[in-house]
Amino acid sequence: MIDKVLLPIVITALMTGCVTQKKLVLNGDFHQLGFYNGISGSEKLSSDTLATITQKYDSTMVFDYDSYQKGYLQGLDQYCSLEHLFKLGEQGKVNWGVCEYRRHQEGLYVTKWQQGFERYGTMEPRF
Repeated sequence: MIDKVLLPIVITALMTGCVTQKKLVLNGDFHQLGFYNGISGSEKLSSDTLATITQKYDSTMVFDYDSYQKGYLQGLDQYCSLEHLFKLGEQGKVNWGVCEYRRHQEGLYVTKWQQGFERYGTMEPRF
């Protein structure tokens, strides 16, 4: 339930520009930066890339890659939800992208994707 409430709020904040990469870096909020990257389904930034971004905004700032990674994983776990994997299957997608790690976890992730994929197979072609 919380995921369904939190996700639209985060997406709205990102779309309205309230939260920017620059603002998060300048505030030293690398956990939140990672969270936003994860929940948007983006690839995780490498340590070198995060260092470059940090230096771009503040050459004296020391980035916290561990905090970024923890935030990224929390966001990614919300992005790679059962509903998202069902939609991937429903769209006929075999590659799960950043959610590929879910394929090897126990639980309903593969089942939900399979249900979506089966639904995709029964849909009439759209012209």
